[in-house]
Formats: sequence, C-alpha cells, structure tokens
Amino acid sequence: MKNLHIRDILIQFDGDDLSKYGLFPLFAWYLVDYVRLLQRLKPLTVKRKRNNQNPVKRRTPQFTEAQLGIGIICIILLGIKRLGKINRLLKTETQVANLIGLKRFFDQATAHRFLNEFQLWHLRQLERIADNLARDFGEAFRQDIVVLDIDSTTHSVESRKREKAVVGYNKKNPGKPCYQWSVGFIRGEALAHKLYAGDTTCKHHLKDTLNSVTKKIPEPISIVRLDGGYLSAELLNYIAHRKLSVAMGARYDWVMAQKPEINPDKWMSYDEQTMIYDLGMAHVISTVERQYRIILVIKEQEPFKGDRRKRVKKVRYAILENLPLRLDAFALYQFYCGRQTLENFFKEAKNPFNAGKMPSEKFRGCEAYLQFVIMAYNLFEWFKKNFSPHNGDTIKWRPFEN
Repeated sequence: MKNLHIRDILIQFDGDDLSKYGLFPLFAWYLVDYVRLLQRLKPLTVKRKRNNQNPVKRRTPQFTEAQLGIGIICIILLGIKRLGKINRLLKTETQVANLIGLKRFFDQATAHRFLNEFQLWHLRQLERIADNLARDFGEAFRQDIVVLDIDSTTHSVESRKREKAVVGYNKKNPGKPCYQWSVGFIRGEALAHKLYAGDTTCKHHLKDTLNSVTKKIPEPISIVRLDGGYLSAELLNYIAHRKLSVAMGARYDWVMAQKPEINPDKWMSYDEQTMIYDLGMAHVISTVERQYRIILVIKEQEPFKGDRRKRVKKVRYAILENLPLRLDAFALYQFYCGRQTLENFFKEAKNPFNAGKMPSEKFRGCEAYLQFVIMAYNLFEWFKKNFSPHNGDTIKWRPFEN
C-alpha cells in the first residue's frame, strides 16, 4: 500500500503526553489508509445550501463534511458518551486528531450544528456511503442464501422537545417519550436501519426493512428471523404473501391456547438448562389458517446479579418455522439462536457505542447520528475480522495486503 499517511506507529506514554487512547493509532491507520474513509465521505453536502438562483455566501468552514463525519465516527469509537463532552475530553488530544486528518477536534457546538443541518437527501448520501463500505469490506452483499435478522429497540429521550418523540411502547420507562429504532442484519452486519416515532408498530418496521434490504442486495431474501414481538396474524399473512421463509419466536401461551396434544415423555434435554419439545405442524394463532412447524422451549435463566433471592427463572416460549429444509428440533433451536448477534448489537450500540444518547432535538439529526453509529460498529467489526481473528486463546495478526 503506497502513500501511507502513517508509516510507523509508536505507542508511548510519557508524563503530560499520557493518553488513554494509546491503541487508537492502529485503528486510525485502518480508517484513513485502508478504508480511505475521508475520501468516501466527500460526497456529503450537508453544509452546502441548495439555492442556485441566490447562492448564500458563507465563510470557509474550518472543517469539511468529510472531516466532521470521520470525527464523529471516531468520537463514537473512542467511547465519548455525549457530544457535549468533546470539549473536556478531546481538547488536548491534538495528536489523536492528526491521525485522522484533523488539526484538532472540533467543539461540541460544531458537532451539534453539523447533525442539525441533516435533511433527507443528506441521509440518503450517508446511507449510500455506508452501503458502499459494506459492499467493499463486508460479507452481507456476497451471500448466496440471504438470512435476514430484523429487530427493534426503544430509545427513551430526556426531553419532550425532541421531534417525533412521543409516548409509545416503552417497557423499561413507561410513560416517557421515545423513539423506535429498527435494524436489519445479514451475517452480523447492520445493513438497513430506520428511526420511528415512539408509537410506531412492528408491522411498519418489518415491511420497511424488508423493502430496504431487497433494494440493496443482489440476491433475494431467503429466510427472515424475528423475535416474538413481531408475531401477529397480519404479519404472518404478509410473510406468506411475500413467499418468505421465516424462523420466528412466539408466545408459549398463544400456542398452548390452541390446545395441542403434549406427551410429557417426549420432552428432550438440549443442555442442563434447556428442554425442547417438537410439536410438529400446528396452529399458532386461531385467525391464521396456515399451520407452521413449532417447537416449544423451556429454559432456566440464571439469576441476575442484583437478585438477592437468587431465583432461577424458567422462560417459556415457542419457535415457529416454514423453512424449505426440514431441521430437527435441536438444529432449529440452534439456527434461531443465531439471531443473538442482533441482540448483542443493541446492547453494544447503547453502551460502548452510546446510541442511546440522542444528540439532536431534530429527528433527521438523530437519524444521522444513528447512521454514524452503524458505520462505526460495522467498521470495527470488519477490523476485528480482517486484522485480529481469534484462534483459541491467542490472537494472530494477518499481514496487511496491498
């Protein structure tokens, strides 16, 4: 690889120059020289006004859109919980800023203004950049059999002034205004996402994500994996209309309400905590005529650290499927559990990547920030896959290829 802006990386801690971001130079090399993120972000036109007849004269900004974009991605990766903490935490980190092509880090006001200026066409520009990155470095666009995982999460907001933040389905913080964030995953990579008002139902999430992913990838979607929150007669009919194969969670009591015949001797032990019962073809909802293959799952859940009584809770649920291949009960359970990478994404996005801290009162600004979060997450995942693959208890570094 020629014309590297970082030729040698020396990590040194000495007196006043001490930095907690000591390992960041390697990732900065990856972003700037390997991914060439600055060049990829150049199509962004956030700070340019659409007024050809009477163009607005603006002073030359200190930071270009590409510099602001890579800066926000790096701020997310550096673990800065809020953009409001940029001034305090990154004011003296000039050498870290130099590694990504900045003279210094911009202040919090500049970051907020940048996000607040996002409009719909800017979001589409940013989405195209994210898709090109996934096409060049990811695996989602190279699948012959496309397995799409879809899930959504609730983002509680701290102010009622947030645009489109309304009281809706908010299990952890009932009564608080919130957003709904839906994400579609293929091969552990976030490929499509959308932010909704807090009172938007799951049926909109599913249809929008399916349509978005269908337009992006070359191969048709083969299988969709969903959790039990999406189960409804309308969505099952929609999936049947689209002729999709599905592996989906279902409420245990809904299946048992159909009064299936259960033989206690046919329960099978998957492991010490999990019992599985193959129910075969059965109805899951009385208003849906079509039958689905169903297995029942009873799993002992370890007590949480804060539970003083140390109670072992038993979780009961069902898994339904109409897959083209017949899987035994254990294989179906393992296949469905593969969607846990999506659950882990939401945990990491809200904690290490701080997606839960909405930085803008404007809805488009929050959408743009979440797109930057997804780009940061995917870039970090590709970095781990390409440069630090795990082999047992050791980490072997692949040589950098030209």
